[in-house]
Amino acid sequence: MTQIDTKKDIIQFLNLCVEYTNSSLERKSKRLIDLNEEELKLAKIEIEKWEIYKQFTEYTIKELSSGDLDEWIDNLHNPEYIPKPQNTH
Repeated sequence: MTQIDTKKDIIQFLNLCVEYTNSSLERKSKRLIDLNEEELKLAKIEIEKWEIYKQFTEYTIKELSSGDLDEWIDNLHNPEYIPKPQNTH
């Protein structure tokens, strides 16, 4: 499997995660009307977690698509590789 194929597969998987998250957020939002105050507070926290997960996943897709994570893809099978944040200053 080439790097391009690997990236396509990972991006497709992440797109499926985003689609699932969208469906889940829609279901969770519809349930809010039947909740008491305490349940509503907890449900909103849960929704916020899912929204953050979605944003992170979408950002990862963008990074994969742009090539920013190519080094990670190249090292998927290297147990000694430890990704480090890039200094963008």
